[in-house]
Amino acid sequence: MSRRGLIVLLAALVVLGALAYVGQRARSPAASAAAGGPILPGLQAALNDVDRVTIKKAGGETVATIEKHAEGWSVAEKGGYPADVGKLRQNLRALAEAKILETKTANSAFYDKLGVLDVADAKATGLAITIAASGKDFGTLILGDAKGTKQRYARRASDAQSYLLDRDPTLPKTAAQWLDAGIVDVRGNRVRQVTIKHPDGEVVTISKPGADAMNFDVAAIPKGRELLYPGVANVIGNALRELNLEDVERADATAPDKPIQVEYRTFDGLVVRVTGAKRGDDAWIAVVASVDAEQAAQAQAAAKAAQAPASGAPAPGDAAQPGDAAPTDASKAPGAGAAAKPADAAAQPDPTAEAQRINARVSAWRYKLATFQYDQMARRMADLLKPVG
Repeated sequence: MSRRGLIVLLAALVVLGALAYVGQRARSPAASAAAGGPILPGLQAALNDVDRVTIKKAGGETVATIEKHAEGWSVAEKGGYPADVGKLRQNLRALAEAKILETKTANSAFYDKLGVLDVADAKATGLAITIAASGKDFGTLILGDAKGTKQRYARRASDAQSYLLDRDPTLPKTAAQWLDAGIVDVRGNRVRQVTIKHPDGEVVTISKPGADAMNFDVAAIPKGRELLYPGVANVIGNALRELNLEDVERADATAPDKPIQVEYRTFDGLVVRVTGAKRGDDAWIAVVASVDAEQAAQAQAAAKAAQAPASGAPAPGDAAQPGDAAPTDASKAPGAGAAAKPADAAAQPDPTAEAQRINARVSAWRYKLATFQYDQMARRMADLLKPVG
């Protein structure tokens, strides 16, 4: 073989070797994965061991660091406030179950088309999630744009290859959205009285004569004025139902000088006091719970009375006497009619335990509310009355 021919042969071998190397990398687990395989192998088996999740966005900015502690999950960027465990589990499960439908581009010039740019780039539109489980790092997955309603583009940060997944995990894009949103939940049918004290001295008081009353009464309506409509004050009485946060801060942050003060008293003795104010367009409140011992005692006495047998009826456990007629009407059978009252009484809330649970959760914090929720508990008398003339 001539020298020229040898050179050509060697060059061809070098090219073939390079092509083989590139092909091997494209087929290797580090660079690719077979269609139908998991995007995060091993995560499904390690879900119960996950102890840290970090989400980042454009510019490498950390959205949230969600950590597991002895007392539960918390969000580091929000002072260690409890995380929404249900939301976290839902997303981790979706990622663990996510499988590759198709391989997409491995050319970084086209990453922006799928939303899978490295999040260190200021123009990145995706989110990067890093999952650790008992010291095992599952790497970082960049979740890009959604395709339809059930699929999403993704790329492992350490891998050039991008993919289309058969799941569409919906990771919240702010730290506040990872928080456990519930503050308190006191239903309007439990509320006996609400007193609103405005900083300028105006006081609005509403109340119900009994838990079965349909509407709250408004006290001290000015002479010659009328309510806008009979149930206009009900929105105030229901304002603590599923009261949710939009954001949170430590209670040692600057408190308002002249807050509004709203006191809720229930028929069973729970007392919830809310203090708050607007900060620009945002509404922030603090919450504290206590117990009205006298009201709680009255409620407990009423509950016991409801469990007592009706006059003339045999006490529970008394044996039937000869000649006693057997009940022939279904309404007189055990569990019917009056028997419903003891069941209701058994469901009577324990205000002391409830106040302790509320305070354990809220005492160190101040909450940002949706404006409409704040406005519901900050009504003035003028908001409840028909216009003059």
